[in-house]
Parts: sequence; C-alpha cells; structure tokens
Amino acid sequence: MAESSYKKLLEVSRIVGLPIKKILDILYYLGSGKRILNNNLLQTVGVSRNVLNQVKQQLEEFFIQKSQFTVLSNQATTIAKKILGESYTPEEKLINISLAKNTQLLSLISHSQPQPIRGYDQFLADSETVVKRAALMDFFADIEGKRILFLGDDDFTSVAIAFYRKAQTITVVDIDKKILDGIQEISDSSSYQITTKPYDAREKLSPELSGKYDIVFTDPPYTREGISLFLSRAVQALDPTNQAGRIYFCYGNSDRAKERYLPIYEVIISSGLMIRWVFDKFNRYSGAESIGSASSLFICDVTPKTKPKITGEYKGNIYTER
Repeated sequence: MAESSYKKLLEVSRIVGLPIKKILDILYYLGSGKRILNNNLLQTVGVSRNVLNQVKQQLEEFFIQKSQFTVLSNQATTIAKKILGESYTPEEKLINISLAKNTQLLSLISHSQPQPIRGYDQFLADSETVVKRAALMDFFADIEGKRILFLGDDDFTSVAIAFYRKAQTITVVDIDKKILDGIQEISDSSSYQITTKPYDAREKLSPELSGKYDIVFTDPPYTREGISLFLSRAVQALDPTNQAGRIYFCYGNSDRAKERYLPIYEVIISSGLMIRWVFDKFNRYSGAESIGSASSLFICDVTPKTKPKITGEYKGNIYTER
C-alpha cells in the first residue's frame, strides 16, 4: 500500500510541478490526523494556495472534506507514517542535516576511482563529497522512484546513489571508458543495476537517452561552453511530461574572479531553468587548486520555458585546456 501510494505522490509531483519533497512535507506537518488551517499550512510548507489546492484535488482520497482546515483521512495518516518513517526531516531543518559517513561506501568509492584525465577536465571529488551528494539527493526525495541520469561520473556519485537501492533506474554516460568500466564492475559485484553507456557530450543525444529521465546530475567542464553544452544535454534528457524535473550540476571558480559566475547564471536563465538552491563550496576535490579545490552545487528545476540551447552536434571547445 505504501509503495503504490508513493508512486501516486510521484505522479502528482510530475503533474503539478511541485517537488516531491514539498508534498512529503505537507504529509509530515499534517502528522497524526492533525487538522491545520489552510493559511497556516501554506505558510508552514511555503506553497501557494493554488498549488496546495491542486495537490488536494489530485490526492482527493487522502483528505477529509474541503473546509478552512486541511485534514488527512485515517487511512492516509497510516500511509503517511509508513512512507515518511521515523527519521523524516522537514525542509526547514536542512541546515542541520546530519550526513553520516558510511565507511563501507567511502572505502568502495575511494579505492575504485581511476586516475583523472586532465584533458577531460577531470578532478575527482573526495569520497566524502560523493556520499554527501547522495545524502542530499535522498533528503530532497530525488532518489526513490526516480529515473536518474549521470552525464559524466568520474566521481562515482552513481555508486553512492545506487547504495540506497531506491531509484527506479540509474544510467551513467561518460566519454572515459575507464570510468564506465569501474562503475560497471562495482554495479555487477554489488547488484546495483547501474546501466553504463559511452557518450561524448559533443555528439547529439541519442533517442534512447532523450526525454527519459526525472533527475540529471552532472559535473561538467567549468567553462561557459561546457556548462551550456552539458545543461543542454541534461534538459534534453529530462522527461518533458514531468513538471518536477530537476538538474544537479557543479561549477567552481576562484573567489578572486567572481565575475566568471555571471555567464554561468546567464546560461541557466537563458535555458529557462529556475535555480532552486546553490550550495557554496559543497564539493571538495583532490587537486583543482585554481578554484580552491572546491565547487558549488546548483540545483535547478524545469519551468514551462525550459529548453536546450544546443540540440545538435557541437564542434567547439568545451574544456579549460585549449
């Protein structure tokens, strides 16, 4: 019952365009049959009246008859408890999120990553960063039931995501065969069911990857051209029927040259994406001293104006070393 109900919540998220985390927060605050004034619920969760009404309409069977209060039915209360579990954390406590180290996973990742290829702008994030990325995505409910694409994955973040065993599918594409072989080896030995495919982002995105995913994660070359190309491929890979599609991407730059962030924001805006969060210096790397061995993690949501800037083959340079 809880599994089928969660799929229903995912479908509502896709239709309404409200992140699944917000829908789960609504269930959390309604708690054990609590009734909350609609206005208070709006303020607590931070959604508009129109969106809340759409959610209630889509989940009509979850709620008791319409009034100035929002109340879960007894059955929905039971389902909500099973879906949320004992450790669910509402969004307001994000700053205090505890990202516990998983020593088994840390060891698996750190001992499996191949040497980075400088020509591909590869700088490996440390294994703790990789585990934190997965913990953050899980916190935002961006793993369970989701079709996830990694557009390049020299850090093996896909392995950390697969460790949760919640995703519907996990696909990794990369230009570097050693990366794919390493991830596939871990996947096979751990029964993670990660699919790996060779792909150069400068090539046109294939039909088997286009429009198939709910979440895309990428740590692209830190050039305007690289960001523009990889965000374009990420947008193309997202399922256009999912109004809650999301892209995670990384970008780093020296604080002494902050103006270099401006073209990156221009790319994001001109792609029709909404910046939901930016976590400054979230990613930590071995090497990459020119950017302080750190980069920010951007989380962007699709909008009705989202579109790829590049759709066909790209022949320009995308890497920092020309």
